[in-house]
Amino acid sequence: MFRVYLFILLLTFALGLQTNSKKQASPPHCTRVTKDTDYANRFKMTYPVVYIIPGQREAYQQMFCINPSEVNKAVTTVCDWAAPPQVQFTLGDEYMHVVRVDPTGRFQGNAVITTYQLCSHNIPPDMLNATMAPRVVEIEY
Repeated sequence: MFRVYLFILLLTFALGLQTNSKKQASPPHCTRVTKDTDYANRFKMTYPVVYIIPGQREAYQQMFCINPSEVNKAVTTVCDWAAPPQVQFTLGDEYMHVVRVDPTGRFQGNAVITTYQLCSHNIPPDMLNATMAPRVVEIEY
């Protein structure tokens, strides 16, 4: 009986540690910005996850679906440790701008940027060689 009790106690402790590490794995304060139009889309561009390093206040992410008449939807989620970041972009912009908010001015920990766009066109092959180029998938209807 003592072994079963000890096993349950250890299991509970291990699960508690795992839960705490998951809570610390991603920042708790998020800003989600969605902008869309009623244009038809054919391609989904999923961008690599971008991290803003500790101490850095702001960052820009290059956007590849930049023709304003052909962008259908852009969605970005930015999460940070101190407060929800400010996220600014307009459909068709070449860059998305993220400003971290931290009253202490330390900007500790990585901020995490997750972005995708729906477009009616694919990006030119010469742009696919860019380091932060998105993964492009054709949407089938």
